[in-house]
Amino acid sequence: MHILYVSNLCSDEKFKEIFNNSSIKPQQQAQKFHSLLSKGLINQVESVYVMSSLPINRSTDNNVSLSGCKEIKNSTTYHYLKGIKYPVLKHLSIFIRGISNSFIWCFQNRKRDRLVICDVLNLTVSISAFLASKIFGVRSIAIVTDIPDYMQNYTLLKKNGIRSLFSNLYKRLCNYFMYRYDSYIILTEQMNNVVNPNRKPFVVIEGMVDLDMKDVPNILDNKYSEKIVIYAGALYEKYGVKKLIEAFLKLKMDDARLWLFGSGEMEDEIRSYEQLDNRVRYFGVVPNEDIVKKQLKATLLVNPRPSNEEFTKYSFPSKNMEYMVSGTPILTTPLQGMPKEYYDYVYLIEDESVEGLTQTLIDILSKPKEELHEKGLKTKEFVLEVKNNVVQATKVLKKLS
Repeated sequence: MHILYVSNLCSDEKFKEIFNNSSIKPQQQAQKFHSLLSKGLINQVESVYVMSSLPINRSTDNNVSLSGCKEIKNSTTYHYLKGIKYPVLKHLSIFIRGISNSFIWCFQNRKRDRLVICDVLNLTVSISAFLASKIFGVRSIAIVTDIPDYMQNYTLLKKNGIRSLFSNLYKRLCNYFMYRYDSYIILTEQMNNVVNPNRKPFVVIEGMVDLDMKDVPNILDNKYSEKIVIYAGALYEKYGVKKLIEAFLKLKMDDARLWLFGSGEMEDEIRSYEQLDNRVRYFGVVPNEDIVKKQLKATLLVNPRPSNEEFTKYSFPSKNMEYMVSGTPILTTPLQGMPKEYYDYVYLIEDESVEGLTQTLIDILSKPKEELHEKGLKTKEFVLEVKNNVVQATKVLKKLS
């Protein structure tokens, strides 16, 4: 089996280069998801050829190479389509080069068992590969990690004028092509009714964890002396971040700390909370590997995303998987898209009011540190056994190839 994997994925080294040279940081969640899946696939197939539009923007320093170069890392070939930083020209040039390279790959592998896997949200490059797959009769799989119609509703920010026009065009094109793939990789069962109305083959993988984390220990003696509660992700009120902070402020524990990582509309507000209570600390956007190191030493990892929001049917936060494999216990709401099998391995926020969340934090942070540590280790064992990236990649190939 030979796979053309289409997204904005790049090698770990290239992503680090882009991250360090950008004032507006690229999304680390998408990079991690596609990196884990591609690394899981390479263990099962003869070759993985990644065709990527690099996650660059006009804030990216000119030191980052934008030329159409290739890298080979761990038996995976990365082909970065040459891009231009200016939006319209960028998409046009990537589409043209994507069509050309997709045709070449399909032709060169015409006598082999082939599969095209596309991140449908990376619209420009996925359309080019999708069209090539139809012309050459290659099976196509859509990776759908979010519902296009919901993506613009997560924040309070409104798009007006030309930006609104392009946003609506993006959603229409996403939906048009999304319905036409041969099969689907989705995050929740509920997503299937939306993205797969023609009832084609699909597989649900809520996410995946890095199998290599089995060699990264979570040691009780290495924990911070204070009770560190961490939230790492998008800083939007709609994600429950404000409610988490307000609940924490009501917590009467001098040795408790709330650390927040990420970016979003609440950044300035969070800085004001820092001035109000010195137990709250905002770190901004930092490399994922640094966040993981802090998660290993923390007391509790929290995802306060409200479970009553409609969009939670169609998402399984990647942060939950990252939290779980760290070996530090996780506190989360009972998200509609989260299977019941996870309930035994997480602490649940059953009362999602500010007062209820405060009481939940009190209950958990008052537990013996040994009990919390044991909970986290059992959670890590669970996800490493049944949700690691090799297991999930095998599941994809068995059901869809």
